[in-house]
Amino acid sequence: MWSISNTAEILFNYVRDILYNPTGAALNLDDLDADYRKLGQGLQYLAQCVAEQRELAQALAKGNLSVKLPPPGNELAAPLKALHAALKHMTWQSQEVAKGNYQHRLDFMGEFAAAFNTMVEQLDGRQKALMQEIENTRRKTLALEQSNSLLESLTENMAQWVIVTDVFTKERLFINSTAVKAFREAPALKTETDHWIDGRLDSGAWKQQLGEVEAVMVAAGKTCYFSVGSYPLQWHERRAVAHVFANISADKERFLLLEKHAYRDNLTKTHNRYSGMQILRQWLEEEKHFSLCFADLDNLKYVNDNFGHSEGDQYIIKTAEVLSGFSGDVVVSRLGGDEFMLLAPGMGLAQAEQRMLELRDALLTSGAPDGPAYTRSISFGVVEAKPGCGLSASELLSIADERMYAFKRAHKGHRTIIT
Repeated sequence: MWSISNTAEILFNYVRDILYNPTGAALNLDDLDADYRKLGQGLQYLAQCVAEQRELAQALAKGNLSVKLPPPGNELAAPLKALHAALKHMTWQSQEVAKGNYQHRLDFMGEFAAAFNTMVEQLDGRQKALMQEIENTRRKTLALEQSNSLLESLTENMAQWVIVTDVFTKERLFINSTAVKAFREAPALKTETDHWIDGRLDSGAWKQQLGEVEAVMVAAGKTCYFSVGSYPLQWHERRAVAHVFANISADKERFLLLEKHAYRDNLTKTHNRYSGMQILRQWLEEEKHFSLCFADLDNLKYVNDNFGHSEGDQYIIKTAEVLSGFSGDVVVSRLGGDEFMLLAPGMGLAQAEQRMLELRDALLTSGAPDGPAYTRSISFGVVEAKPGCGLSASELLSIADERMYAFKRAHKGHRTIIT
């Protein structure tokens, strides 16, 4: 005689194992009352669907888009399969953009699609601006070849410097008034310019490089950036080169600032995910010895829910400040909302783990006495990368992520509340 309570306990334990101990989940239908065996079969199918869903989710979390998908009958995995298809399509579109095909746009994935489309539009705009600049340069070259007298009259009031130099003697055959005025005000800049022009003539680069090149000159402690076009021409029966210097210092400074923002996290001023992953891949290619520390903020959702997102941002900023004190040469990157990656060159596993524990303790005691009362803490995982380790960036992160979760489980319920 089967006991209903015994059957219920068997089924309850099985459902619990499906969720929390999937590798140990097992159900013998013969142990069930006959009336519950059909239910047991259903739960076995549910366990299979959950396992397939979990396997797909883990693969997507590691960036593995080549994973075998669950069969069509698994409705639990349908959203993840849709995400898999979207990621595959996004990967293809990103590859096309990398080839210079800027016509691609994303019409799904919400905010990511907006950011992606903005990036593509910016790249497309820069490409068009570059092509326009090339066309402008071509037109300048044609104008210079038409007439030396026309060149002089056109360039006298140009904002750009125009310097015509004999190819063989390096004699300056013509310098427009804009350049003369600039050199009068900054003699050191004239010395730098003469040195640059003579170097171009000596190397023969002016004959090999078409279009414009960038020149960087430092005079009186100030760095100036120029876009320089070199145009061969005949100047009163002498073989010469006209160098056209356009001062792009303001544009260059704006570009450097934009580039800095493109590689930095706006909130914490650390490297963003793109920059951090680029550095990680570069170090692996160079076979550097380093330790990767993956850190996750504890209780960030609790802080956001109870003290507001502004306080949550302060929590993130403070954590970034503490982690940046890891060492003088550490590279700190914010990978996501509450996730940070630290790359410590030349540091072994034990030393990196000890340093992370010290920073964790420092974070625990970093709260202001009159500030909100909540835990400031991190969980972390560390993996050491030695030359020739053969691991990819995603594999290293995956190992560190697993160790971080092991640390989080081990320390759950043993955190100090800052009051």
